[in-house]
Amino acid sequence: MPIETVERLLHIRTKKNQHVMRNIARLWEIGQQAQSAQDILDGLHPWGESKDLFFYNVIPRFLFISGIGIIIFGWVIHHYFPYPLTFLAGCLCCFVAYLIYEESDPIDEVIDFLEQRIMLLRYDLHFNKTPNHISATSNSMLVMSRLKQNFPLFSQGNVSNEIERFASTTWFDGEQEHHVMLFHYHYVDEFSLPNTQGEKQKITELHKDQWGAFIFQMPALGFAASNKHDEFIPPYTQTWKTADIMVNQNLHIFGYDQHQLARTISPSITLKLSDFFQQYSGDVVYHYEENMLCYIGDQNLFRIMRRKQKIQDISALRGHLRTLTMPEYEKFKQCMLNLIT
Repeated sequence: MPIETVERLLHIRTKKNQHVMRNIARLWEIGQQAQSAQDILDGLHPWGESKDLFFYNVIPRFLFISGIGIIIFGWVIHHYFPYPLTFLAGCLCCFVAYLIYEESDPIDEVIDFLEQRIMLLRYDLHFNKTPNHISATSNSMLVMSRLKQNFPLFSQGNVSNEIERFASTTWFDGEQEHHVMLFHYHYVDEFSLPNTQGEKQKITELHKDQWGAFIFQMPALGFAASNKHDEFIPPYTQTWKTADIMVNQNLHIFGYDQHQLARTISPSITLKLSDFFQQYSGDVVYHYEENMLCYIGDQNLFRIMRRKQKIQDISALRGHLRTLTMPEYEKFKQCMLNLIT
């Protein structure tokens, strides 16, 4: 193949990849300037230019394979042709392939950014941000540490207990606004047994994920409810039984004081708790001093429902973003509002 043809092909491919990079830059701009989810969708149609959202890497792959082939072939014929020359030629092909090969990271990053931006604008979810009523000067790590200390639900792992992801939002229950922070909790349990020398030997390590929410501006009712545990963690050690035997089989209520439970647990609250736990498996804790509530359970509140498709152009990206929903979060929000109102 003449050298001029190779240069022309390289120039064309490089130009196409540059155009893809311009598409990526335009996507970042659309996402940053959008004031609503529809603004993002409108910004993607009509596009008016090449809609490619993948890098053309045919030539670098061909060059890399050719370089490896030249090195191997040079070794086979090294008795007839100087091997250093073929080796250098092969290395040069691999080096050129390395220089012009484009990783997909910029595309993945802008798609992830647009997904989070759509979630923020559609559901008012601010990822990795603490609620507005908490001082903006507070370090998020310190805020998370204080919140975890307020509830006896974040010490389930004997190796690690971490809130790995969180997002803040605001709910309106019809009378007042509640600052809410959703979270993803991950803990690690290590199980070990002593060996013949009496030393502990690790048997297995269990990783577990749970999801939940802190809800603020709540009354400090000081009780816990669960459909997973028939005993609870201090200070919520006093049990409470309702007059309904069927409810008692599926709902366990705990508090730090029997008199306080008698004043707090009304038939209305019991009915709301029963309805909530018919939909969810987990624990609800109203703090006994702070005006907040914590729920933690096994349902992935951050799960995004998306249409399975390979995104290789702007049209496919628009269809992907248009169909993004968070059904678990939508259901949880409605059920929790029914509980707290």
